[in-house]
Amino acid sequence: MRAAWLLLALALVWAGAARADPPREPVLRVEAGAHSAPVSRLATDAAGRLLASVGDDKTLRLWSLPDGAALGVLRPPIGPRGEGELYAVALTPDGTRAFAAGFTGHGWDGAFAIYLFDTGTGRMLARLPGLPAPVLHMAISADGARLAVALGGRAGIRVFDARQGRLLFEDSQGWQGAARMVAFARDGRLASTSADGQVRLHDGQGRRVAARAPVQGARPYGVAWSPDGTLLAVGFEDRLRVEVISGADLAPVLTPDTSRLVGEGLPAVTWAGDGQGGVQLHAAGYARAAASVPGQPGFVVRRWADFGLGPPRDIPAARDAIAHLLPLPMGGVAFAAADPGWGRITPDGALAHSPTAPSADFRATGGALMASADGRVLGFALAPHGPRLRFDAAAGRLEPGGAEGLAGARREAPRLQITDWQNRDRPRLNGRPLPDAPGEFSRSLAIAPDGESFLLGWDTALRRYDRQGRLIAELPLPATAWGVVALEGVAVVALGDGTLRWIGLDGPRMEERAALFVHADAVRWAMFTPEGLFDHAPLGGQELVGVHLNNGRAQTPEWASFQQAYRALFAPAAVRARLVGDARPAQARMAELGDVRARIGRLPALAPGEACAVTPEGCVALPWGTAELPGEATALRLSFTLSDRGLGLGPLDVMVNGRLAMRSPTTPGRGELEVPLDPGPNRVAARLYADDQALFAEGPALELRRAGGTTTTPGAGRLIVVAVGVDQYAVRELNLRFAVADARTVVETLRARGTGVFREVVATLLTDAQATRANILGALDAAARLARPEDTFVLYLAGHGIRAEGDRRFLFLPHEVAAPSADMQALQRSALDEGALVAALARIRARDGFLFIDTCHAGQLTIDSLAALGNETGRFLLAASTSVQEALDSYDDRNGVFAFAVREGLTGRAPADQEGRVSALALGEWVTRRVPQLAAERQHRQDAVFRSAQRDLRSFPLAGAPR
Repeated sequence: MRAAWLLLALALVWAGAARADPPREPVLRVEAGAHSAPVSRLATDAAGRLLASVGDDKTLRLWSLPDGAALGVLRPPIGPRGEGELYAVALTPDGTRAFAAGFTGHGWDGAFAIYLFDTGTGRMLARLPGLPAPVLHMAISADGARLAVALGGRAGIRVFDARQGRLLFEDSQGWQGAARMVAFARDGRLASTSADGQVRLHDGQGRRVAARAPVQGARPYGVAWSPDGTLLAVGFEDRLRVEVISGADLAPVLTPDTSRLVGEGLPAVTWAGDGQGGVQLHAAGYARAAASVPGQPGFVVRRWADFGLGPPRDIPAARDAIAHLLPLPMGGVAFAAADPGWGRITPDGALAHSPTAPSADFRATGGALMASADGRVLGFALAPHGPRLRFDAAAGRLEPGGAEGLAGARREAPRLQITDWQNRDRPRLNGRPLPDAPGEFSRSLAIAPDGESFLLGWDTALRRYDRQGRLIAELPLPATAWGVVALEGVAVVALGDGTLRWIGLDGPRMEERAALFVHADAVRWAMFTPEGLFDHAPLGGQELVGVHLNNGRAQTPEWASFQQAYRALFAPAAVRARLVGDARPAQARMAELGDVRARIGRLPALAPGEACAVTPEGCVALPWGTAELPGEATALRLSFTLSDRGLGLGPLDVMVNGRLAMRSPTTPGRGELEVPLDPGPNRVAARLYADDQALFAEGPALELRRAGGTTTTPGAGRLIVVAVGVDQYAVRELNLRFAVADARTVVETLRARGTGVFREVVATLLTDAQATRANILGALDAAARLARPEDTFVLYLAGHGIRAEGDRRFLFLPHEVAAPSADMQALQRSALDEGALVAALARIRARDGFLFIDTCHAGQLTIDSLAALGNETGRFLLAASTSVQEALDSYDDRNGVFAFAVREGLTGRAPADQEGRVSALALGEWVTRRVPQLAAERQHRQDAVFRSAQRDLRSFPLAGAPR
């Protein structure tokens, strides 16, 4: 079988008349762990363990069944506008190969193409080019030998040898509309539907044996064979009707009851087992129940018992239209929705998995977008009937809030009467059609503050017009502009990909300045510039956006999330400057970084080998992806093959449940390591760094459920604290005044407030001469020997911090530093470097961890240099960096500003839960708000940064506040 697939890989690389290569420029894309645009089609393997989904967001996603866990993302080459949108997917019966297609390949071939992927590695194996129209649907025969393709336009259908790529037959004669769907019977017969009203039937040799219009004047869309191959179900896109017809000659058999439904059509249809030997007929699309239940999804799947003869039942399933129904081998159906997302209905008709959009739905809320006069504060809602949010770009703060100080789009002006603009293709200006309309739909409108021009947001672009309707400027957009607000010199646009974008209106030009993506959880966000520099929310967001890089037309694109390029691209100050029109900091940072595209394109490769769970009886083999751990498993043994692609090899990190659990040196070739596991479930992922450690490649992940569901209770373990404070240095010019007091205060406060929350508080305090590099690493090593997964670990560092020259990495200066502050090279040699610190932290098995870094500097260290520590370790990070002069001052003649705020928070000023406990999240949020206030009282300027790299946002207690 594998030899046949290799033959396909060689046979399919031919292309038609090539016009260009895929664009080489980096493309910034949202990656929120799920589809961010309507889902078009689904496919499953023969065993029903793997689900594939494709959509308008230009991704193919893999999910495990029945639990719905995300397994991976496969990416085709993409281009401007629709290039790369995927409308069709098919899986081979064994699930090892995926075909994906849609509006694909036309930008460089002048024709369309189908891509073939390896689902295990995510690599593109081959492509089948030269198709005359977009691919709207695909199906693989039960034996995996043939691939049927439904084409748009009037191009009909084609059937290929699925193993060799050879065209077996095509039917393109007499088609007066697009082919909609294709379906194989188990004996090889092929049924297809078309917008021309016809259902066509081909035998196993490709001969058309029947063609019929089931309903005159209607447009059939969905088609599905009954399990025994005797019947076909046909759904219609333009009416609420399903026809069951003969699989032999397409003669009518029955018309199931579709009464009590409202909507435009039922284009999705399928048969599925009910788990008890019966067969149910299902249909969906634009249908809603006539008597909908408040609070339930409005779009329903209608299900009939007994092959469609039985009474109907409506299952509320989605908030938007349902494009596809897929029968599952274990019974029940999966469905693709425009919510966006996919869902699953069990064999007994229960909704087991609902479509869950990861982003804002600006289709419904973009028109209510609001902004401050300078555009730095935005007001919006993520979903209909959802709470209003305010985002302050200058402060980097997202919170619930009203419309105070904000204004929405202006849509009326004395000399500008714009009508017919909402969801229309011919807007009118002062009663006349807008000249040179682009042939797409207008979705949003905003008139400029001076009333002399206006903006229209279209499906593919933002366009600016003068009072006569003449086009002033046009800016292509990556998604539909559902909302726009025009301000003085800047506009803000709400797009269909869930982003808000600031657009500079500089004279006759329009240029994107920055973008914001807010996750549907209303907690995580990422703000980024067109160059790829970014900032993110305190509680995550660096994983939500990334850089897509096309390679050749038959090659797998490269992908790196902002999290993978954190050290290179995290630049909050440059992002904020760019937003207000100052591009110089961003340009300087990019000049310093060099060719980022080339570096991302040469990330090391990390290929999975074997995985097994270590138990007392031996090592139990596990598949990559989702699996169940033996209840007694204590560790995981993993092997990888590591390849250097030009940037050298740095360390290999293994993350367990979001935290760094192991850091290992590497050499090219095959390597093996053993990583300890937590009680309960474990999510295990690998990262392989380039030699300079500025970028890392992501390896495969394992989602491991433990038999019996063993877990631990928050706060059930010990609190282990290592605190370091250095006032007295070997070089007197480095001496400070309050670092020792600050470290001691934090230890005493945690010890006092941890009683009753933790089983025991174990604290190590190193001050002045005790705080040598060796002693600090020794204390961390002792903590590693002591810590268990149920414990909580805290590290507090107070003293001098500097940024290393060249790689910009954080260095903490221990007591014995004997070099003057101007001798940077000597300081670096004796400092506690970040690499040693991260490696020591990786050995500490405590499930929960919090890093406090309270450093002063000589104007050279920035918060940006510290934030990467949280990203690499997966620990909560709360950090402050002050000037030396500010560090020599105190807030209350006892502690510096940062330690004072920490003490306040731990002793009751930070919000406590119902049990009177102060959590890590509550403390971090308190300190970041309080430090600037306290510093201002002392006529200083100081900020604190709170960061988390964990995706599940799980907090944990740190102290018990007084009641």
